[in-house]
Amino acid sequence: METLIDFFTGTLGLGPTLALSLAYATAIGSLLGFITVYAMFAIWMERKVAAHIQQRFGPMEVGGWHGWAQSPADALKLMFKEDIIPSGANKVLFWIAPAIVFCGVLAGFIAIPFAAGVQIVDIDLGVFFIIAIASIEVIGVIMAGWSSNSKYSLFGAVREAAQVVSYELPSATALLAPILVVGSFKLGDFNTYQAEHGWIIFSNPFMWIALLVYFIASLAGCKRAPFDLPEAESELVSGFHTEYSGMRFSFFGLEEFVSMLLVSAITCTLFLGGYTLPFNFLDVANLAAPFHLLGVAVLIVKIFAVIFVQMWLRWTLPRMRVDQVMTMGYKYLLPWALFAVAGTAVWHVWMEG
Repeated sequence: METLIDFFTGTLGLGPTLALSLAYATAIGSLLGFITVYAMFAIWMERKVAAHIQQRFGPMEVGGWHGWAQSPADALKLMFKEDIIPSGANKVLFWIAPAIVFCGVLAGFIAIPFAAGVQIVDIDLGVFFIIAIASIEVIGVIMAGWSSNSKYSLFGAVREAAQVVSYELPSATALLAPILVVGSFKLGDFNTYQAEHGWIIFSNPFMWIALLVYFIASLAGCKRAPFDLPEAESELVSGFHTEYSGMRFSFFGLEEFVSMLLVSAITCTLFLGGYTLPFNFLDVANLAAPFHLLGVAVLIVKIFAVIFVQMWLRWTLPRMRVDQVMTMGYKYLLPWALFAVAGTAVWHVWMEG
């Protein structure tokens, strides 16, 4: 943000208020553009990953290489699909629910450091902010399920509410472990620390437990298999978005892939070095401004590696039952998360003492 503000004030000679407004507009517009392209690529990638796991071809005909244009074609089709609203639905809530779901996830990216100097806002309580703002998504899901006036949609929304409550506890608790190591909630401080001391995942053996707990809990937060109970097509038709069509339906699909991107970015930033290379092979954090894109590329490669694992698990593991999902969250993941936090605290007190 500082680079953009300096450009608008210094190079273009704009006033500070206008320069700040244009800088934020440029940053958010760039983020939306990146997310749009990413979502289409991620949908194509998921189809190809599923196809290879199940020994099929996946998209092959639309476009050139391996059906790369299938996702843009689907997006174009959804734009012209009829927007159907059930006669008994609460139209106001039905209209705004997809926007609330998407905006709750999108807002989390303003605190993600993509590279040195490539961050919209380095919030003092960045980790807390992302956890809090991402929770708004469940409000949109419940709103969509209730306003649809459909029992299948309502069942899916209630499942999402129960699932989010049970898995936000272990996920938030697991993130306390890297916070104890760095001593800060600012996401920018995590990259600075890891550039100087190495990746947090290697700081102590308990951090691997924290990473695993957070990753499993994040799958439930993204409604990814084996935790896709709010959608569960074999039981609830299409879950909470059964009655949606056209572009409103596409917002729910877009939100799922953007959630995958967000939790993967958090995983990489807090555990896997962020935009830094292993063993500080190249000091990416202190490169000159034009080379900041190298840090962005490093982080994106790490993010897509995590996303690939998420897709791999979806097409490998069967869906869990509702009682199994609740049991895993409360009975197993939460105690392991607390153990990882306690172990991290004892380890660093003992090592530093």
